[in-house]
Amino acid sequence: MARFEFRLPDIGEGLAEAEVAKWLVAVGDRVKEDQPVVEMMTDKASVELPSPGAGVVVERLAAEGDVIKTGAVLYVLETETQIGAAPRHTAAPESHENSPAPDKVAEGSGVLAPPAVRKLAREMGVDLAGVKGCGPGGRISADDVKRHGAAPPVASAAPVGSGQRVRLRGVQKRMAETMALSARTIPHVTGFHELEAGAFAELSSRLRKEAESKGARFPFDTLLVRAAAIALRRHPIFNASLDDERGEIVMHDEVNVGLATATPDGLVVPVVKHADTLGLDRLASEVDRVASAAREGKTSLSDVQGGTFTISNTGAWRGGHGTSLIRPPEVALVAFGRIEEMAVVRDGKVVARPMMPMSVTFDHRLIDGEAGLSFALTLRSLIEDPDQLVT
Repeated sequence: MARFEFRLPDIGEGLAEAEVAKWLVAVGDRVKEDQPVVEMMTDKASVELPSPGAGVVVERLAAEGDVIKTGAVLYVLETETQIGAAPRHTAAPESHENSPAPDKVAEGSGVLAPPAVRKLAREMGVDLAGVKGCGPGGRISADDVKRHGAAPPVASAAPVGSGQRVRLRGVQKRMAETMALSARTIPHVTGFHELEAGAFAELSSRLRKEAESKGARFPFDTLLVRAAAIALRRHPIFNASLDDERGEIVMHDEVNVGLATATPDGLVVPVVKHADTLGLDRLASEVDRVASAAREGKTSLSDVQGGTFTISNTGAWRGGHGTSLIRPPEVALVAFGRIEEMAVVRDGKVVARPMMPMSVTFDHRLIDGEAGLSFALTLRSLIEDPDQLVT
């Protein structure tokens, strides 16, 4: 038999670590090649890591909630054949520096539970190591798992006063870390603008109805992504990033637009790759695909990598103006709010027009006020005269 040490790969553009969100198999479980074994959380997404081959999971070297460094051993797989060049034939498990003690590592080992109960526990997200079995010898039944899964999460009491503390983890923890880094290192400047968006809304509605007649979807954000992609090509400094260590500005060849997407676990930013080169139908399909996957917690690793610029649309929640935080190493983002009828002056008369708030935020280390205004005016032109977006 061969022992294969599965090490945490780089699952997010050079990220140094990731958090164990959920184990999908227990120690002693037999897995197939490409079967998901563990779900990891980064600042961008939740990613399921598949097994590189068939075998039995004999060790788990981290518990849920632990933060693991890239390259560290996550679990050990016992296989009948070698997987790549990494397996190591040994008579006994080797020691791992800084690994948890054996009684903590083999979480779930020694648990008395039939395969059907283990399957139920995985589906419910229940760690059998924490379930008290009521059967003979502590054997765990399906009812034990259901009772455990229905129990409310334990939260520690606050040290003073009323209330409770809930651990910050997963996507929410990574979001907090990224936003703290942004606020600490980037000098933000935001320009606020009001765009007349009647023609834009009518065009989006028409394209949506046309798509639906063909059994497809046309998300509202599609035209916003198209406008941003065109503007980024005209103002390439907004499609750049800053390499602090080398003191260099990186001018990106690709226009990869991130869509800030609210999910039950926190903010996720899936990326529409090559947004400036996609036809309108393909762009709509990609916007719908990556945003839907993010909301459903099914974002793939490739869909959260390579972003060069970010769009935030808070219109669905009646959002207006606001200063958003830039995601390092990007240097800018644009936020749009809800289109609403507002009183404006046209030809000396006060009239009602559908107006959309837009906030352009940029890194003042790279972009000055004039460049920021020029970019905003390009976006204004594209949105107020949206025929430019479909030609």
